[in-house]
Amino acid sequence: MRQSSATREFRLECNLQRTMRALVLWLAALGIGPACGQGEEGLVWPTNSREIIQISLEKDCFGCSSGERLVLRRDGLASLTSTGKARHQTEDVSRHGSVSEADFDALVRLTLAQGFLAMQAVYEDPQIRDGAWAVISIEWRGGATRQVFRRESQGPEAFNVIESAMQAARARIDFR
Repeated sequence: MRQSSATREFRLECNLQRTMRALVLWLAALGIGPACGQGEEGLVWPTNSREIIQISLEKDCFGCSSGERLVLRRDGLASLTSTGKARHQTEDVSRHGSVSEADFDALVRLTLAQGFLAMQAVYEDPQIRDGAWAVISIEWRGGATRQVFRRESQGPEAFNVIESAMQAARARIDFR
């Protein structure tokens, strides 16, 4: 089956974002790089929910045979990738679907209402280095992104609310 150019571009964009996120998380673990938040030089927060063009959730753990990355875009494209791991002899598997405009808008409004932009960039216990983790990211027009990393159950309840809402939106999408 031939892929459309939009699908190819979407997959390339997802791969690039995955690589960049891994680099940012690695640098954050080393304590290198600027902290995200209001006042970060040159970063202008979105002023309304219509400016958000993408929201994603990535989850994984050291001992898991695969992780998961859910990407929802304002243009309706949705992707769900099971990320493989060589040590478990698993491979990446991507599926695509469509997210409704109503679901996307409700999710973005909830994310902003839960104070996502005011959250710390990282929530983790420094004694735990191999536990389950999750990253929620938003991207707005102009290419700016904001992500919040959480290991195990660290962080505010608002993170759990956003994560649960994203899982509920995922359940309503027919991924193929």
